[in-house]
Amino acid sequence: MRKTIILTLASLLLLTGCGVQAKKTTQSTKSTKQATITNVKPTTEKIIQGATQTWTFGKRVGSQQTTKGVSEQLTISPTTRSDAQINWTTGQGQISGNTVVYNQVSFKTWSRKTRQSVTKEGQDDLHFMSVTQINQTLKKLGANFKIGSLNDLIYLETKTKTMVLPEAVIAKDDHLYTINIEYITTDHTQTLERGEVFNSTATQQKTTQVPLTQLNGTWTAAGTTASANDSGKVLVKDGYLYQQRYDSYERSAIQSLASEFTDQQSSAAKAGYQLTGKSVTSGDSIGYLYLFVNNQKLVRIGEGLATDYQKTSDQVSEKELPQQSITIFKQMDDKYPGEVASTITTKADAPIVGMSASINYLTDVTAGQITENKSVTN
Repeated sequence: MRKTIILTLASLLLLTGCGVQAKKTTQSTKSTKQATITNVKPTTEKIIQGATQTWTFGKRVGSQQTTKGVSEQLTISPTTRSDAQINWTTGQGQISGNTVVYNQVSFKTWSRKTRQSVTKEGQDDLHFMSVTQINQTLKKLGANFKIGSLNDLIYLETKTKTMVLPEAVIAKDDHLYTINIEYITTDHTQTLERGEVFNSTATQQKTTQVPLTQLNGTWTAAGTTASANDSGKVLVKDGYLYQQRYDSYERSAIQSLASEFTDQQSSAAKAGYQLTGKSVTSGDSIGYLYLFVNNQKLVRIGEGLATDYQKTSDQVSEKELPQQSITIFKQMDDKYPGEVASTITTKADAPIVGMSASINYLTDVTAGQITENKSVTN
């Protein structure tokens, strides 16, 4: 009986030992796997050199900062309406945030310029995040990698070299991360933004160049209930998009974005489309984006909705857009250089034309703002 007990205990110890060893081996394997994916800087640089793509805001994390330092307790920060307009663009050797193109600089240059931007008295209050703190942020943002050095990140400055960004950038797979590196000591508790993650729109449908000559005609949204503010139709004629609202015709320019990227990128991405330098678009006074997918399909994006338009005719009927109105638009453009006619309101007597500085809604924030009303008879 005693021998049996001893053998049983010995067997248990052996099994326990094997279990511990197996656990250690598994932990070691996981640790080794994690350690093999530390430096993703080359991946980020490859993405920047690759094809143009847009990255839209995903989520933000923050933590409390006190007089004792930065808390290790990170939380997902609530998003705001402005977050929908945040985006980055990479490709062709460039990286830009919200249309501003940046140059890459080394960590040494970045840290020197950052310190130069702080007064001598404030130098002791300026701190940089540690590798451990950055890895905590990356983990909270959902990253499956760690950095091993502050040199693993991409640092940026404006093209004029007048300012360096407080955030560093790193990208892998379908995600781009911006990490706040610097923080200032404070004498009170406050929330400190630690980083953000952005999602690639590379899987979204890319739009191609559509010749303006193929866009002329009537475009109809079949599912739209016509109203005084929305007729369910847009009319395209020689580079301009027209639509009727109440007793007015509104005109906007059709633009090829070229190298210009706009705040509409996020809205387009959420609708399943990626704006590129070849996208042909227009806008209006309400804030809608009109994206020509091809010469037969148009998508209106805005207010969280995407509305499909199909080209129903290569012609614009005189009833829906009188030639006289098109002529008036052109005459007023010619008569008042530096201004452009954006609306025509039909009255009992002479039509009233609203003049604006621009009708390039996608690249000019002042587009469509009426600077003065002029009677056609003037």
